[in-house]
Amino acid sequence: MANTENIVQKILKPVKQDRGVNNGEVFEFDIIGMNCNGCANSIKTYLDNLEGINKAEINFAAETGKVDFNPGILSREIISKEIKNLGFEVSAEDEESVSENMKLKQLSHQRKKIIVSVFLSLIIIALSMKEHIHFVESLHIPVNITLILLIILSSVVIFWCGSKFIKGAVTSMKNKSSDMNTLITLGSMSSYIYSLVISFNILLGLNIKSLGESTEVYFETAAMIITFILLGNYLEAVMKTRTQSSIKKLKDLQSKSVTVVRDGVEMTVSFKKVRINDIVLIKTGDKIPVDGVITEGFCVVDESAMTGESLPLEKKKGDDLMSGTLLKNGFIKMKAQKVGNDTMLSRIITLVKDAANTKPKIQKLADRISAVFVPVVIVISVVTFAVWYFLIGTEFDKSLLFAVSVLIIACPCALGLASPIAIIIGVGRAAENGILFNNVDSIENLMKVNTVCFDKTGTLTTGEMHVKGIYTMNGFTENELMKYACSVEKLSGHPIAKSIVNYGIDNNIVLFKDVRDFSNDSGLGVRAKAGNKEVMIGNEAFIKSKGISVSDLVYKSESINLFVVINNEVSGLIEIEDRIKEEAADVVNQLTADNYEVFMISGDNKYSAERTAKALGITSFSYKTLPESKEKIVADLQSENKNVAMVGDGINDAPSLARANVGIAIGTGQEIAIDSADVILVKDDLKNILKSIRISRNTVKIIKQNFFWAFFYNVIAIPFAAGIFAPYGIIVSPVMAAMLMAFSDVVTVIGNSLRLKFMRIE
Repeated sequence: MANTENIVQKILKPVKQDRGVNNGEVFEFDIIGMNCNGCANSIKTYLDNLEGINKAEINFAAETGKVDFNPGILSREIISKEIKNLGFEVSAEDEESVSENMKLKQLSHQRKKIIVSVFLSLIIIALSMKEHIHFVESLHIPVNITLILLIILSSVVIFWCGSKFIKGAVTSMKNKSSDMNTLITLGSMSSYIYSLVISFNILLGLNIKSLGESTEVYFETAAMIITFILLGNYLEAVMKTRTQSSIKKLKDLQSKSVTVVRDGVEMTVSFKKVRINDIVLIKTGDKIPVDGVITEGFCVVDESAMTGESLPLEKKKGDDLMSGTLLKNGFIKMKAQKVGNDTMLSRIITLVKDAANTKPKIQKLADRISAVFVPVVIVISVVTFAVWYFLIGTEFDKSLLFAVSVLIIACPCALGLASPIAIIIGVGRAAENGILFNNVDSIENLMKVNTVCFDKTGTLTTGEMHVKGIYTMNGFTENELMKYACSVEKLSGHPIAKSIVNYGIDNNIVLFKDVRDFSNDSGLGVRAKAGNKEVMIGNEAFIKSKGISVSDLVYKSESINLFVVINNEVSGLIEIEDRIKEEAADVVNQLTADNYEVFMISGDNKYSAERTAKALGITSFSYKTLPESKEKIVADLQSENKNVAMVGDGINDAPSLARANVGIAIGTGQEIAIDSADVILVKDDLKNILKSIRISRNTVKIIKQNFFWAFFYNVIAIPFAAGIFAPYGIIVSPVMAAMLMAFSDVVTVIGNSLRLKFMRIE
């Protein structure tokens, strides 16, 4: 464990204080309510400008924040209050239940708003198009009543359902920036305010001359913008929330109560209260709560969750045990050496959290462009009005209509739909093929991957033990040797024994009926009488401990070997090995052919790892790799400017899955691996890795096309809306502008996105 100590200490470094503050404190918290990276940037900018803040880090994907502050000037309460004043909810990192409840409450609130928004938008559309809907037209609703209903309903959609967009836009304005919230608010409010003015002119009979005889309103445009964006945001929020339960699941693996012997007294204490040098009592089925050494007893321990070792290990007095592993069989006493936050499992929790919080931040394309797009559109609208009214001398109402047309035709609805619609279809297509994207960013990240790291056990291999080879001596045939072996091992509950018994069943081996005097010697091997002969089965150490030489036996491999001794003579060797999945070779070959670098990470011994790598055509691999080293391998590859995808299935893979640019989990694996990953292969089919990559490429390609067509449409449409071609009789009214905007949504975004349903992914 010494090497593990060094590796972990190198990775887990203390927080450094910035700006030379000697008494700085670090406040970590969860933030609920961010819509996009623009929100995160706005919060960061605001905090960075506060006196007493040394450094602020806001992670949109993880919905977390970390602030290095001067406690002499600020407090955690003040920082939380400042963030809440921006329109976001905050909970301290250690208030897990509070944060979880807040997130669930917010999602529930979002669902209610979406339902209301969809329902009201449908009514607004029906009222706006009543001349074309027979049922609505037959109601003979007066114009005044229709306008009042439209004002009330659209106001609810915009100011209640879409309140978070308005708050976000206000926050961006305070920070002198713009983001998707600004775009959404600008698009919806422009059509809403214009319609409101027209409505009041009609309802109140104001006869505002500058408005002329305008009677057209566009409440449905404003309402539908809010509705579509709410749907897209909710989808992202749901997927993002699912990725944030990994830390909680890891902590759930820690024993809540531990039986210890302290000063000669047996007592039950919480995990956090176990002390160094306490004697811990552990029985079959218990999780190892702390790191330590066995002082009494022997056992079989499953360390696959922590080390990736495919076979359970036999442990005896003096052997080390790691927290997070499982005692499969036996009863032991162990001396606690590492407790609390120093245990292996606690360190893995820290690694997962840190890796998740330091993932590369991918700025959404729409947010990057909107920073320029929004001001440009506003300027164009203002210039349009000024030119027509002041320079050309056109009437106020006509000048205003040109300006409003620019705002409506450049409405960000298409921009807001470009990504969510493509993602909805892409994610749906993936789900149909047994692939789940755990967060939106992974769709974009996956297409950038050029290096794929595979965990060996349970990922490239089945994770189940099988008899690989049988080697006989002293005149025994394979069938005879296995008859003795299967007869004795049938009385053992060890996983290795099960693989031998299964071999006997598969090969119709008839067992001895008179097996007696069975014993399990110190967990190293078994012995019994079968067919009136003394039979011993165990590893090399067990056989040698009985004074039996194995020097005459030629080793066929360096993998797991069990010696079969009959009447004190070595009569054969049984080789146990994990099987490679049928599709693994094809997947690795396809990735290699597509110019991906493939790396295999294994916790098994050198020979086993080398043999598997050779069989799959993998030239780069590691062996005897612990969780921290797995994470470090991924980090080292990233330091070489490689975009890494990590494929794994166990708790031991969680840190590396979190660290990778894209973590891919096998759905049949540990829950924590699944929750730490960005992509989940539900059907445990490695071919879905190839499918997920192609879906990622297609989805991102469609998103980029959507953005291109949305902006290309604006480049063409804005000049028409601004009235450049008015001298030639071509005028785009706000009504036509709204129609063209809707047309752009249907054709350039939704229509193009639907192509994802038919793109080849095989």
